[in-house]
Amino acid sequence: MIKKTLYISILILLNASNIAGQLYQKKKLPLVDLNGSYKMNHFFVSPGLTFMLPNESKLLGGVDNDDINARGRVAYKFEIGEYYIFPGGGNIFNYMDYSLSYKKLSGVEINANNTKSIFKKRYLGLNYNLNNIIQLTNTNFLQNSIGLNLDFMLFEKKPSPAPNDPKRLLLSLHYKFGYGFKIQNRLFIIPSIETPILNLRQWESWKSTYGIFNSRYRPLLFSVRILWLKRPNPGDCPPVYTDPNEQKRYEQNFME
Repeated sequence: MIKKTLYISILILLNASNIAGQLYQKKKLPLVDLNGSYKMNHFFVSPGLTFMLPNESKLLGGVDNDDINARGRVAYKFEIGEYYIFPGGGNIFNYMDYSLSYKKLSGVEINANNTKSIFKKRYLGLNYNLNNIIQLTNTNFLQNSIGLNLDFMLFEKKPSPAPNDPKRLLLSLHYKFGYGFKIQNRLFIIPSIETPILNLRQWESWKSTYGIFNSRYRPLLFSVRILWLKRPNPGDCPPVYTDPNEQKRYEQNFME
């Protein structure tokens, strides 16, 4: 009887601990205080690296040619922009951002005669993103972003032979995935990877890769977004809500 009571007591305690743990997990602290402690817009910077991944899959619109060996090369990028957190933390998308970027894309193609043709393209770009945040812990989160990038090729040292180039002005729909960290109350670090999912200019029948020389390459952009919150200026008033439901969403919805 004593053993049976002990077993039941242990089961009750374990169950209670499990319930308490679940309740604690559901009560995560918001990543951003939306009650007027910070402004809902500020600047960010995002340095990173680029890599042109060769696409040799015909099913994915690539070029499969045994006489050609396409290789990507590591290059660099830098981005500076501004973010804006939607009122109440948003619903599907929590914040948007727009930015100006400079990036270099580079790769090489080696033909059957072992001749190397290297391209190095430099772009000035305008970028816009809608961002969804999935909070994992009090300080960690996932970020899914969809956006547009408009890129203008500045200059290129023409190799010999000259590459079969994309258009000088490019417009793409892209997807970005990141894993973010809240370092301090005001500082966020978000490493991410970005790639085009549809080329709008130049249009190539639903392709999202770039045709250069006799090959196709997928741009991969690896970046680290450094984003910080700004305290309001003296005299700035926090938002006031008269709708209780809107006030509740304002206090609880963002990134929870």
